[in-house]
Amino acid sequence: MSGDSKKKRLALDVIGQLEDDLKANPLDYAKWNKLIKQVVAKDKEEQIRKTFDKYLSIFQYDGKQWCTYITYEMSRQDFLKVQELFSKCITVVDNVELFRLYVSYVRRVNDVITGGEKARGIVIQAFEFAVNRVGIDLRSGDLWTDYLDFLKSWTPSASWEQQQKLDLIRKVYKKMLVIPTEKIEALWSTYTKWENEVNSSTASRFIADKSSEFMEARSWNVEWHNITKNQLRRDLIPSDISSDVVKLQLNLWYKWVEFERRNGLNLKDEKLLEQRIEYVYKQSVMSLVFVPEVWYKYNNYNKLNGSSTSSIDLLTQGLILNPTSYLLSFELSELYEKENNISKANETLESLINSLTADYEVVVKHIDTINERSEAHSRNGKQAKSSSDNMDEDDDDQPNSKIGYQLSDIDIRTLKALKSQQKELSRAITLVYTKQMMTNKRSSGIKESRQIFKQAKKFAGIGNELYVENALTEYYSDNKNIARKVFELGMKTYGTDGDYLLSYLDFLIMVNETENIKVLFEVATNGLTKVIEEDTIITEDVDTPVWIKDELKETIERNKLHVKRLIKRYSKFATKFLDLGIVASLESRYRELFSDDDPIIFLSSRYAYDDVDLIRADLGMSTKIKEPIGDGIPSQTEGPDAKRRKVQLPSRPVTRQETPDKESNSQISQQQSQGFIGNSIYNLLRVLPNSSYFGKPEDRVFNSKKLVELLNSIDLPK
Repeated sequence: MSGDSKKKRLALDVIGQLEDDLKANPLDYAKWNKLIKQVVAKDKEEQIRKTFDKYLSIFQYDGKQWCTYITYEMSRQDFLKVQELFSKCITVVDNVELFRLYVSYVRRVNDVITGGEKARGIVIQAFEFAVNRVGIDLRSGDLWTDYLDFLKSWTPSASWEQQQKLDLIRKVYKKMLVIPTEKIEALWSTYTKWENEVNSSTASRFIADKSSEFMEARSWNVEWHNITKNQLRRDLIPSDISSDVVKLQLNLWYKWVEFERRNGLNLKDEKLLEQRIEYVYKQSVMSLVFVPEVWYKYNNYNKLNGSSTSSIDLLTQGLILNPTSYLLSFELSELYEKENNISKANETLESLINSLTADYEVVVKHIDTINERSEAHSRNGKQAKSSSDNMDEDDDDQPNSKIGYQLSDIDIRTLKALKSQQKELSRAITLVYTKQMMTNKRSSGIKESRQIFKQAKKFAGIGNELYVENALTEYYSDNKNIARKVFELGMKTYGTDGDYLLSYLDFLIMVNETENIKVLFEVATNGLTKVIEEDTIITEDVDTPVWIKDELKETIERNKLHVKRLIKRYSKFATKFLDLGIVASLESRYRELFSDDDPIIFLSSRYAYDDVDLIRADLGMSTKIKEPIGDGIPSQTEGPDAKRRKVQLPSRPVTRQETPDKESNSQISQQQSQGFIGNSIYNLLRVLPNSSYFGKPEDRVFNSKKLVELLNSIDLPK
């Protein structure tokens, strides 16, 4: 068959296409629903069963599709298959419609007309089982009504059976009317009518006994609707926490949980209250299946309250739907570790790594596709340029044939987003490997931890954190020399990675290897400085595409910051434990490399302690460093004080003669506080044209000074 014919066949094969798509992305809820509709319409038994079984192994809590599957099997009267399906779902899925279907099935196979008292007893047991499981659901009104209608349809043959019937019906009403279902008022009306029909003389007494509990349930219902504002969705929402819809729903579910905790129904039995809270948590999980947070909180509630629900089973199901969840993976891994099941703990973390690696490879593939397209255009451009140049015999005038292909704006934005994603995934995979190393170190020892390190190094995108954590693990296992060797091994790959160099420097400072500190410092600063110079040359090349220049400029700034931190980190160590001669040479190097920086910053970085910098007091700033970087350098995102200080810093070093005294500072501060203007005035001034637009001062139509004096002299009514 030709390629075109095959493509045509595949285009018509909707089911085949959907199956292929779901094989690539088995969590695509929308496509699963399309596939189910397609296979049900085809009505091929094995295909339907295969599709439902696969879907429900993933979306185990989807009561709606369990009902669809069971209804299909019931229509074929395959009751053995129906029993098998109920046994799989009825113990784990709390869905009202599923339990109504279950009772319907029980009634179908236990006909009370032919089965008599025995069949009736089985059906009543089925109803009791159903209302005990989902009878507290707000939507359970129809289930309760089914139960009552079944009992009312009974025609007793003896007077004692008649009394038994009345007692059973009254017992059901008594259980039902304290539950705030959506149809509680209609059910109350039905109850009062029934009591009056049975015996009008005793009706008022029975109704009075239940009225107070009914009023509480009705009030609860009203308050619940006020809290959720009729916006809460109970269906499965196929979106994660990044969706605004999910954020709203998550907030509403938490409000419901807190509402239950307040015990608005005034339940005396603590177990009944816990049952209601757990039920809400479980319903939230059934709706927000792609939100790891709700799985974790449901499991945490169960652990704290000794629920029979297995934490391992629950977290495992959560990870089927959220395979890249760090929260659930780490929690499950720790549970296995506490049970001394290390193989399962490793399996959990490896599964997370595999899922993240699959995502990483997809991102890399997209990046390669864009780069290949870029290189292809670049080669074509060079060939065209070469052909043009060959026609020109004047070699002296031949321009540089180096041509950089400019990607489209869409490609550039896409490439930036993909590279950012690649970096995040690389870091995530690295950190999970480090957690696996720690797990094995705790449970099995350093030898097993080394095996994880050896395995992790094979990952192409592994980050420097793996080497840092492994080295520290070795150090704290009394293997100082091995730790140093690990850091040296990392230098082959991360020799110009500022973060890695800082970590290595910190380690050498910690173990007090003064000579090695000096050697590393020189290697690190020289290496980074060389990279900065090379990148600067590329950015100054006119043939370098703009988007590459932008990337390199960011890298240059990042490397400059790392050089600063290295110098400050070493100078702080030298200030504490070496001598000021070394500090002076470091300060000289810092001035040489970063002549535009305020020298006060370098000094304050040496005398800062933890998150306190006393020198900041002399600058009119808080001595508290709100976001310490670890070397006494205040972050640029430190807060309002830092921002004001940044604006006030002069563009050149202030000389001693120019430094204002304390009195001047006080006057300036007072003037600034008196001259403060609000946002509204500032925004107005910001949009007014600059005075330079009106020509030279002597040529201007109006005098701004006089205008201000005029406005200042106007008496405005208070």
